[in-house]
Amino acid sequence: MTDLPVQCPSCAAQYLLPPELLGAAGASVRCPTCAAEFVVDAKGRLVSTEASEQGLRALARGVFDELVTKLGPGLETAARERRLFAEHGPALLGAWDEFRRRAGTHAPTRPFRDELRVRFGVELFPPGGD
Repeated sequence: MTDLPVQCPSCAAQYLLPPELLGAAGASVRCPTCAAEFVVDAKGRLVSTEASEQGLRALARGVFDELVTKLGPGLETAARERRLFAEHGPALLGAWDEFRRRAGTHAPTRPFRDELRVRFGVELFPPGGD
């Protein structure tokens, strides 16, 4: 595959992005010229931050839906009883790997963490931390 042309929305610098850095949901990019952060889709097109976050949250939600289907109600029971990582840690790490595989290794982590918090009540970082 050939590299995809990308233009920074902040400084208009143009460069080529290798397609293997993009997942199905695109990727978060930091401009090498001005250090601005922006999101591109799987074809290298600029995506609004809000649309990107919504798409990645939906992707994380789908990964967790698949995990619940695979592991059954014991997963949600363990979450309610605060035993989620003790009983299902490897499966949760697998869900993280699957999210990164689909979203791309440079996708932001916040959508996955937010969905983990909403779905299972798990806060990986204290409020305000990142």
